[in-house]
Amino acid sequence: MVRTVGIAASAFLLVYAVLSIATGQRVVALGDFAQLVPPFAFAGFAMWLAGRSRGQVRMFWNMNMAHAVLWGSGQALWTYIDLSGQGIPVVSPTDPIFFVASIPFAAALYGRPERDRPRWLFDIVLLDLILIALFAAFLYTFFVVTIAVSGGSTDLYDANFRQLQNAKNLLLALWAMWVWRTARSAEWRNMLGIYAAGLAAIFAGGIINDAVDPNASGAGSLWDIVFMAPYALLLVAAAYAHDSKLLEPEDEAPALSKLPMVSLIAIGLLIAIPVIDEASRRLLSVTPEVEMLRTRIALAWMVPFGIVVVAREFLSRRALIRASQDLVTTRQQLVQREKLAAVGQLVSGVAHELNNPLQGVLGYAELMLATKPAALETEELRAIRDNANRAAGIVRNLLTFAGRTTSARGWEQINRVVGSAIGTRTSQLQSARIDLTLDAADRLPLVYIDAARLEDVIVNLIQNAEAAIEARREGKSMSRAVPERAPGEIKVVTRMQPDPERIFVEVTDNGSGLKEEDLIKIFDPFFTTRETGQGTGLGLSVCYGIVREHGGHITARNGAVGGAVFTIELPVMAESLIGASAAGFVPPPVEPRPMPQPASYPIATAVEDDPMTRRRKALVVDDEESNAALVRRVLAGAGYDVESTTLSRRALVMIERTAYDAVICDVKMPELSGQELYGRVCQIRPEMARRFIFITGDIDGEDTRQFLDETRCSYFMKPFNLERLTGAVDMLTGARTPDSIS
Repeated sequence: MVRTVGIAASAFLLVYAVLSIATGQRVVALGDFAQLVPPFAFAGFAMWLAGRSRGQVRMFWNMNMAHAVLWGSGQALWTYIDLSGQGIPVVSPTDPIFFVASIPFAAALYGRPERDRPRWLFDIVLLDLILIALFAAFLYTFFVVTIAVSGGSTDLYDANFRQLQNAKNLLLALWAMWVWRTARSAEWRNMLGIYAAGLAAIFAGGIINDAVDPNASGAGSLWDIVFMAPYALLLVAAAYAHDSKLLEPEDEAPALSKLPMVSLIAIGLLIAIPVIDEASRRLLSVTPEVEMLRTRIALAWMVPFGIVVVAREFLSRRALIRASQDLVTTRQQLVQREKLAAVGQLVSGVAHELNNPLQGVLGYAELMLATKPAALETEELRAIRDNANRAAGIVRNLLTFAGRTTSARGWEQINRVVGSAIGTRTSQLQSARIDLTLDAADRLPLVYIDAARLEDVIVNLIQNAEAAIEARREGKSMSRAVPERAPGEIKVVTRMQPDPERIFVEVTDNGSGLKEEDLIKIFDPFFTTRETGQGTGLGLSVCYGIVREHGGHITARNGAVGGAVFTIELPVMAESLIGASAAGFVPPPVEPRPMPQPASYPIATAVEDDPMTRRRKALVVDDEESNAALVRRVLAGAGYDVESTTLSRRALVMIERTAYDAVICDVKMPELSGQELYGRVCQIRPEMARRFIFITGDIDGEDTRQFLDETRCSYFMKPFNLERLTGAVDMLTGARTPDSIS
């Protein structure tokens, strides 16, 4: 596009030059109308580019569009006056338009398109732009308007206006060069360099216009090119930004140490007003009337200028305090997350080791129950089984906290998930005399979540809110802000503010609240604020693990008027997928990495004998002898010839010698892991690639999850049900169909 825009701009200037020479440089309409084309062309291009940009880059091009529209409007008014036959008045109404048109340029340069700005800086930046506009208006009023309203010399008015324009354009050009030199990336420097050249051309055009003979530089002459050429350069800069895809800020937001206070520039501008008045009194020759008028104007302009400076100082200090508080809060959250991450790694390892003995206890209890013992023994065995299942549930919760569980995710509307969670507690809340309200934001984007598990999180938070309200009613409130007899209230809110890149779900109650010392450990495993025996202390830990798995955060705090507030932050899906998802398009799953096995194999075929006359063979590979013996015993009772080993390398030799109908293999083993054993078996016996069933204590990482997904083999989490394992082996070997397995 740079080449196209450059050729088009050059061709336009060349055509104008030819027409100007051909008409003797005296056709006023030619020059006036020609000067309308470049600024409005630049305005249209800048508006189109702003629509494709984000953040500070969008603001940059919007300000350039504003300048071009103002300048083009001033030129259109000049053209009307010039061609209407009335003649240009001494004090032209276009003068203030041409002067004000440079303020958007200053705003664009101050915005620094390549640098991102935090949201808390917006008010300060706005006041800075107001300061720039106020100072520019003061200069115009002081040097130009005073001459016009006091009946001063026409030549003095023209000279002041031209000199003020040239000084302003020089400052803009120098400012643009500084922005160009301080840009970090080469692409931004190239674009800003062309942009600075355009502003420098505006300054040069003013100097040239002042230097040439007024009789030779009228509208329609070749000298009009000096007013059109700068916009050609600005158009090329915009085209370069498009081609280089400079559509959003590149640098990070400024650090806390760079938080702007009242800058020397702001103070300097405030001091400059009386200094300019005194300097003009001593150095410039004007009438006493103009001098008195300027003094009054200077004093009058200092009042709004001073108000803006004070307001800027107040906002800067408030932003500094807030940023300091946010830094402290962020540091505390970081320490808490690191602590919880360390605890998560610990409990993951502990849970894995607990699952092996739990599998033995639960499995042998099931075997003994299957032998139909006496009634008293049956009751005792059921107690053993039930308590083992309870311990297994605690282990599963620990694995959830550690983020070691699988999830079935899809594109969901968060409001639908929240509504479903509320529906499961409606009757209980009504019986407990608790009002629950939902404040759901409209048009929230889709999120990629496991809806069932996230619904469990919200249900858990609502249940905790119910318990907190009941505790407050019993006089156990941490705060007296809510009376004991006040009606119970729970409020669930979904929103996207203040961060548009994240969705927030807040659960607020007017219950007993939380102790300040409990806030930093509220998500720790086994920590609970309830009385002994009323909870395991894993509910919020599980919530923390589920939310973290989704790439989000969950925080707790006390409400301003009592009760507790739990906030869930979830990342939204990419913008590029929002429209597609809304249209019913479901993104395809990630393609798995190729595994070393053929595309498909028969589930089970006999390679030696007739399958109707031989016993099926199975191999159990588990480094825990008790677990291997348990599975071997169960499968032998189901009619299998079963061999087992606790050594994975020995298992590889056994598989090389014998074609087993099923291999039940642990994932985490010394020597060769389950993944490594599977990979080698696929090399030496590729027909057995689909005859594996894996068992594991936990899915300890993305590699294990991906491996289990790619193999398309069944797997069981310890502790598992023996009947289900037997059914899976039967289905794998063809002994039973899926319909015959309950």
